[in-house]
Amino acid sequence: MSRRVAVVGAGLAGVTTAYELAALGWQVQVFERGGSVAEQASFASSALLSPFVPHVGDAATPAPLAWRWRRWRAGRRGGDAPSTLAALSQLGLARTDELRRSLGLDDEATEGLLVALVDAKRVAAAQARLDAWRAMGLAIELLDPDQARRREPGLNVDAPLAGALALAHGGAGNARLFAQQLRQQAQRLGAAFRFHTTVRAITTDGGGLTLRHEYTPPPEAPTRAAERDAGDTLPQLLGSQDERFNAVVLCNGLDAPSLLGQRLPGLKLAAQHEASVTAPLRLLEAHPDLGPKAGWVDPSRGLTVTRIGQRVRVSGGIAVTGTKGRSAPDFETLHRGLQHWFPGSVLHQQVQHGQSRRALPADGLPLLGASGRPGLWLNLSPAGNGWGLACGAAQALAQQITGQVPTLDIGPLGPQRLA
Repeated sequence: MSRRVAVVGAGLAGVTTAYELAALGWQVQVFERGGSVAEQASFASSALLSPFVPHVGDAATPAPLAWRWRRWRAGRRGGDAPSTLAALSQLGLARTDELRRSLGLDDEATEGLLVALVDAKRVAAAQARLDAWRAMGLAIELLDPDQARRREPGLNVDAPLAGALALAHGGAGNARLFAQQLRQQAQRLGAAFRFHTTVRAITTDGGGLTLRHEYTPPPEAPTRAAERDAGDTLPQLLGSQDERFNAVVLCNGLDAPSLLGQRLPGLKLAAQHEASVTAPLRLLEAHPDLGPKAGWVDPSRGLTVTRIGQRVRVSGGIAVTGTKGRSAPDFETLHRGLQHWFPGSVLHQQVQHGQSRRALPADGLPLLGASGRPGLWLNLSPAGNGWGLACGAAQALAQQITGQVPTLDIGPLGPQRLA
C-alpha cells in the first residue's frame, strides 16, 4: 500500500518537494490556495541562482527593532547551520542542473555570476575570506576590474569598480517557468495538485495526520482559458473536507505557524519583502553587449541584476516587517541601480513591477526538517537563496521523510535550533 503525503503550498519549495517525493514512490497531494503554481512568493522574485556565500552582503535592511534583537541573539548561538547552508546551496545548484538535463526543462537559464566589489575595502575583505570560502567547498575567484568587465562587457565604464568575485555554478533562471514545468513532471509521476484550496487545520490521529481543507474559489470565477493556462483541478466539494495522510510537508511560508499549533513556541517569523523590476532587453545591432550576460550582484546597494532570456530583472529593496506588516516597494531605486550598472539596456516603456513576500526566521536561514510533531515536516526557505536552495532542500528532505539516508545531513537547519 502506497504511503500518502500532503504538500501545503505550491510555490517553488512545494513543487520541488512534490516532485522529489513522487520520484521516490509516494502518493503526493499538493494543496494551494491560489490558482496556479509559483504565483505568490515565487512570482517575479529574484532570478538569481547562487551558492550561499557568508559575509558578502552589507546593505542595510530596514527591520523592526524586535526582529533585529532576535537576529542578534540567533547569531550568537553559532552552530553548523551556515556551513550546512553552503553545502545545501551547492547541492541545490547541482540538482537543478540535473533536473534540467534529465527532464528537458527550459527555464531561460543563463550561466555566470559576479559579485561587485566597489572599493578597495571590500576587495581586501574578500581577499581575507577566500581561503575560508574555498574550505566550505565554494569555487570562487577574485577578479580585477578589467577581468570583470571582460566577463560582463555591458557594465557602465564610468561606474566605480575595484574588483569582483566570480562564483562557479551560479547564474540566473526563470523560477516560475521552472516550477510550471517541474509540476508537469510531478504529475506524470502521479502527483495531484488541488488549487483554490485552503488548509484549515492539521490534527494527529492514530498513526497518521488528518488534514482539514476547504475549497476557496476566487470571488470571480476564472474563465475556461484561464483554467487551462493554470492547469487547475476540477472544482471540489463545498465546505470543510478531511483527508488522512502519513505525512504533511508545510511549504506555505508565513502561513505555516498557524498550522503548527504550539509545538514550536519559539518560532518567530518575520516577513521579508523584495521588489523587482523586469523589462525587455534593448536589442541594438550596433551595441550587442547591452545588459548583463547572466547574474550581477551589488551587495553595497542590495540589488541583483539578472538576464532571463531576452529580459532583464533587477531586484532588491529588501525590507523586513512583522508577519502582518506591509512595505512600500521602492522601484525607483531599482531603476537607478540598473541605470548605474547597465545604462540604456532595457525598454522602460514595457517595464513590469513586482513584489514578493516571504517567511524569514530570526537567523535568516531556512527551516528544513522535522517540526517536532510526528509526521509534520517543514520546508521554508527565505528570500535570496530560495531559488538556488529549492531543489537540494527538496531532495534532502524527501529522502529523510521516506526513510532514506539523505545526500546531506540537514539537521543543523531544523527548526529546533530556534527553540
